[in-house]
Amino acid sequence: MCIKLQISYFYLSLRCKVLFMKRCFFFFFLLVTVAVSAFAKEFPYRITADFYSGYILPISKNLELTAKKPIFGGEVAVEFLPRDKYDWEQRWGLPTIGAGFVGLDLGNPSILGQAFAVYPYVLVPIVRTNVFKLNYKVGAGVSFFTKTWNDCDTLNGINSATANSTIGSIANVYLSTGANMRFELGSGVSMGLEFGYNHMSNGSILQPNGGLNILYGKVGFGFQPKASKYTLPAKVQPKDLPFDMFLDIVASGGVRELYYRDNKRYGIASLHVATAGRLGNFYALGGGLDLFYDGVFVQQGQRGSEIYNQHTHYKRYFISNENAANKWRCGFFIANYFILGRVTAELDWGFYLYDGIRNANPNPHPKYGYERPMFYTYKINDEDGWNYFRLAFKVRVWEGLTANVALKTHLQKAEFIEFGLGYQIPFLFPKNKKVANK
Repeated sequence: MCIKLQISYFYLSLRCKVLFMKRCFFFFFLLVTVAVSAFAKEFPYRITADFYSGYILPISKNLELTAKKPIFGGEVAVEFLPRDKYDWEQRWGLPTIGAGFVGLDLGNPSILGQAFAVYPYVLVPIVRTNVFKLNYKVGAGVSFFTKTWNDCDTLNGINSATANSTIGSIANVYLSTGANMRFELGSGVSMGLEFGYNHMSNGSILQPNGGLNILYGKVGFGFQPKASKYTLPAKVQPKDLPFDMFLDIVASGGVRELYYRDNKRYGIASLHVATAGRLGNFYALGGGLDLFYDGVFVQQGQRGSEIYNQHTHYKRYFISNENAANKWRCGFFIANYFILGRVTAELDWGFYLYDGIRNANPNPHPKYGYERPMFYTYKINDEDGWNYFRLAFKVRVWEGLTANVALKTHLQKAEFIEFGLGYQIPFLFPKNKKVANK
């Protein structure tokens, strides 16, 4: 009798979740239709609906046990076609701007649950003909989960087959990139095909935060109202960006957790100073210095019989004192800026010039012991290493003032998300000042 009740409850729960997903798709699709119809005369658009399938990459022991089945779902989106109204459209080859809603069943309803995401994206054309289009897609938004760490087994550890150590919070970041293809079938109808990669995590604001990394494919159809009346704008020589170089200064902050059992949050902060030069009509390359403060690096860890657990039971690091120098890092980085009107995406790769916890490890390095140099071999599952990545998005809100959000990682492991304000100071070379003033 008990087994029958459990089975009945499972199917009832599953039916409720499927119904919820269908309703979400329906209301989003209805909202998009009403919204774009109101602006149809000014904004040419396409509505798309796709079937989505993929696999979660098992990058942790927990995911090896919990993410064995493929994921399935769907996506509906509205895509605004190029109008050549802004200079950046010509600089990027007349891209398409879209907004999508994704619903996914993660293949393990009782532990991983379902995920939903809302995100804007851009389709940058690579090949464009009358019947076929190949685009590079990149997007970022917010994702939500129906199951987190707190909904599953929290007693048997993060690697238990009945635990969800992948997602620690309901709300998470959503990143998407891939290759997008569209085949025109006539009368505004088209077929879409896409292959790509998605990432969802909270940037260590809440632990555990293993994160989801998904390789996916999707196929579906699109419809463009009044397609016969739309003409793709002609390509012309785009205007140069209004600078030759610029100085970029950003101050940011946030919070993060170190270990899921501690239930403690620590403050983080950074100062980001870069200079970059324009190498194209949408790209700038430069470098600079980062100064990081991370409050999680308190006295902690175990090395032999020496144990410090008054702050945390985490054992990735070994810090034997409460020296403030442990909490600071300084790095040099190479910066890539991709400029899309008021929005800029920045991708940095850097290495630490100073790292207060370079040797704060329970075990010695096999070659250097506890005297690691600036560059050395390491395993990311055992230590942070000597280099880092930083993915940032910034929006110019007034003159050179920018609002910023950034994700800092050590390889695939997110360290923290930060939010801040910045200011960019542009410079023109003397020869170009004369041209600009004509």
